[in-house]
Amino acid sequence: MSRPFATIDTSVLVSLQCAELLGVVTALFDRLLVPAAVRGELEAGGESNRAALMAIDEFAVFERCDDYDPASVKMLLDTRKHLAHGKDAGEAEAVIQASQRSASMVLVDDPLGRDWAQRHTLECHGTIWLCRELRRRGFLRKLQPAYVQMLRRGRRQPLNEMNRYLQEFDEPLITDQEYREHTTPWKP
Repeated sequence: MSRPFATIDTSVLVSLQCAELLGVVTALFDRLLVPAAVRGELEAGGESNRAALMAIDEFAVFERCDDYDPASVKMLLDTRKHLAHGKDAGEAEAVIQASQRSASMVLVDDPLGRDWAQRHTLECHGTIWLCRELRRRGFLRKLQPAYVQMLRRGRRQPLNEMNRYLQEFDEPLITDQEYREHTTPWKP
């Protein structure tokens, strides 16, 4: 079975880093294009994003991608209701690169990035789905620990969606109380 190639956003890379799944997720893809803006956002995060930056350099599946139409990225960014300089550039580049490079999908957690991907008729998935796929294909023995680890490290993820996937595998659900406890600010 041929594996897809996709573009990936900062939020997904950081969440995978928190769940210690950067190496494992490479089993799902032929190539993962990492836009310049995403790399810049990771670098701006400093030491806390070291594992993600190292993965981009060490795993052959990650490909630095600087080939995109800046005018198309700017057009997407200009459609936002709340304009903030430098914000959402990673999502915009990921969507435009996926569109222009005929990638199978865009990996992004942010609702705005998902909306942009849908408007470009691109398949879009986030970290929660990636974890589910790893579990479904036998690369993860349990799904819940990955979700809990992300939450404990400050990565907010949709509780209903996590629980829907946990239910698929007959794993214990995350309660509202546990969710609140796990999403307290994480300190390394």
